[in-house]
Amino acid sequence: MYSEAYTHSDSQYQEMWDLLVKSYTLTGRMHNWTFARLENWRYASCKKEPREYYLDKVRLWRDASGELVGFCIAEGEGDCISMQTLPGYEEIESDMLAWVEQDWGAEKAKIEIPLYDYDEARKALLADCGYTDAGHVMNMRTYDLSQGYSGIVLPEGFRVTTLAEYADYEALIETERLTFNSDYLDRAWFDGKASAPSYDYGLHFIIIAPDERPAAFALGWIDAHNQAAEVDPVGTHPEFRKRGLAKAAVVACFQELAQRGARRAYIASGAEPNPSNFLYESLQPSEKFREHLWEKRLD
Repeated sequence: MYSEAYTHSDSQYQEMWDLLVKSYTLTGRMHNWTFARLENWRYASCKKEPREYYLDKVRLWRDASGELVGFCIAEGEGDCISMQTLPGYEEIESDMLAWVEQDWGAEKAKIEIPLYDYDEARKALLADCGYTDAGHVMNMRTYDLSQGYSGIVLPEGFRVTTLAEYADYEALIETERLTFNSDYLDRAWFDGKASAPSYDYGLHFIIIAPDERPAAFALGWIDAHNQAAEVDPVGTHPEFRKRGLAKAAVVACFQELAQRGARRAYIASGAEPNPSNFLYESLQPSEKFREHLWEKRLD
């Protein structure tokens, strides 16, 4: 096994995407990062950030034949980094941790590594290396699309459509900016996201208010190989909350995903008391995993 630097090439990115898809094929589970999250990481910022922005956030591991069998990846400038390992190659994770602490985290006061609550082997590894469980930070829910989601209920005057039909991109960008209270979400961010290989305007569902503003939204992504899908993001404009609009957008997205052959859908949310958990529980998930952060102080 050996590791190499990330150069942000198209071929390296495709290998990373393929590893996530293959890992799901082998286990039937998401493992920390998902393919849609990777696409957002690569493309949503690609028109806003220089190539150099990405280079120190990834390290790749290969076997003797040169096949990619794992990578470490950080999303932003904080202390959190994830380890993605192809099932059967967990032996490289000790080397990954050494790189995380000695190189990526050399000037940091602490390191945070996320893992799901079912991952007992990685829990043991992190504990042996001096990490402690810092708490529950995220939920991942699985939805069985074969149960036939139906019954979209909207208040009078509201309607459901997709961005393939409702082409006022600026209005949707403004709704998402207000929903997440983030000025980072601008036209360059949207254009980057929309250039991602799995992005589909026909899976970007929007609830339109009587005044023609986007009131809520849910975006679906499909991994056709595994007949699996993700829904991210989901949200409601601050002026239109507590009317069931986000739920209607998700149900419409579920229906279309099922029509396109997806059998399961996944939605991530913050840990309780994040209010989105009420919505995602009401959609009757078939399975729920908890993600914890494991922390090690280096100072």
